[in-house]
Amino acid sequence: MEYGKITENRFLLLMIPAILAFIIALIPTLKYPWPLSWDIHYHVHLAKLYLEQGIIFWDPLTYAPFGRPIFYPPLFHYILAASAAVFKVDPFQISRYLQPIFAFFMVLSFTFVTSKLYNLRVALLAGFFLFFSVLFHRAILPLPETMALILFPMAIYLYYLALRGNRAKFAILGGILSGLMMLTHNLTGLIMLGVVLLFTLALKLRNERVDYKVLGFFMGFTLMVAAIWWLPLIIHYGFIFHNPQMVILGPVGYLGILNKTMGVPALIFVFLWVVSMINDELNKDYVEKWHNRLSRGDILIIIWALFPLILSNAYLLGFSILIDRILNFAVFPVMIIAALGLEYIYSNKKPAYQKAYKVIIALLIISSLFSAVFCALSLKPMVTDSQRDLAQWFADNGDGKGVVMSLTEGLDPVIVSISRQPVSTGGYQPGMVKVLDRNLYYSGNFTKEDCMRDNIEYFVVQSPIVHHSYFTMVYQNKDYKVWQVNI
Repeated sequence: MEYGKITENRFLLLMIPAILAFIIALIPTLKYPWPLSWDIHYHVHLAKLYLEQGIIFWDPLTYAPFGRPIFYPPLFHYILAASAAVFKVDPFQISRYLQPIFAFFMVLSFTFVTSKLYNLRVALLAGFFLFFSVLFHRAILPLPETMALILFPMAIYLYYLALRGNRAKFAILGGILSGLMMLTHNLTGLIMLGVVLLFTLALKLRNERVDYKVLGFFMGFTLMVAAIWWLPLIIHYGFIFHNPQMVILGPVGYLGILNKTMGVPALIFVFLWVVSMINDELNKDYVEKWHNRLSRGDILIIIWALFPLILSNAYLLGFSILIDRILNFAVFPVMIIAALGLEYIYSNKKPAYQKAYKVIIALLIISSLFSAVFCALSLKPMVTDSQRDLAQWFADNGDGKGVVMSLTEGLDPVIVSISRQPVSTGGYQPGMVKVLDRNLYYSGNFTKEDCMRDNIEYFVVQSPIVHHSYFTMVYQNKDYKVWQVNI
């Protein structure tokens, strides 16, 4: 497709959405001295644990006094730890600096792969549609999932290239990236592998030639890279994963999450693309069936979109899943389909359509940037000053041995990441092995012997609790009190 002079700066144009994402992500990064999200405290805790103890598989500070295996893949934490060591900067600040970098590379990875599968214009349109989605919000968060999502499009595209040219080198490179995803965020890696396998199956069902050596190289290198960490962990501790609590939604609730995840503009143009496909099928006399007229790129994008969309409805069968997190994996292909829907208007050469196309493009760019900036302005660290002050008190006064029993949900990752004081929970509940009887302590019907048995030295509370004779209040701020157990 000829673009005239626009092709002279093709890569620079391709970078426009990514550069805008970087600039927009700078807003909360420069506004706040702490990284965004609550989850980052658990990840910083693990980064500090690796700095303190090297490469280990056991976390003694969370779910204390028992501890637990580290079932969370380590690559993101290794990068945090290594960066903190090299630059002599606290891991929290490294996380904060990663926010605009992650936003830039996620958008660039997506638009680059889209440009290779289709063309520059579709890539740019898809990039601007992305600003309406929840995934752009997550792109700014310094989390392992964000890092894995940067690798996601590249791994799939390398496999696509390998199948197209029967080139083992692309399959090997894709497998390495896939393995790195499994070492970063295993759910993202598993979804990607599902897309790869279903794409291969779809090509076979279309009677296309598929070299299974390519799939073998891809899967083999995925397993080899992933096994570097997962194999010794499983050999020593097995594998435990507690499913999230089941959520039951009706059609309205599900559509609400879908709308929030994808953004209304993208869904409108996805609908237009579907209508255009049906219209072409009804009004044109094709000898081939519709699915045989789709390109390999089309097949890949459709499967990539449908797999997580269908999987997100598994709750209807009684499976416990996080619907919004599964839907996030459909955002990339849905944005591409939305861009193809807009391309349908461009393909009609009538003057009215061409005029409408230009107006829609202008509205898309302006409104998407407003949406992205509004998102960035609304983001803020989820941890309050009171919570950080509380954690800092433990850093200054704790002994690093006694367990902190927080009677306020969610405080433990903050306390352990800042103070290194053992806590009774600590984040990433799916990896929990054994936990104290928190209901006993919530009820107040515990004894001194219970505290001694469980090695509890501190209670953190917001509301009043029963003051046992062996309790001493050692810290208080406007939201929290710390009671020390004198044993």
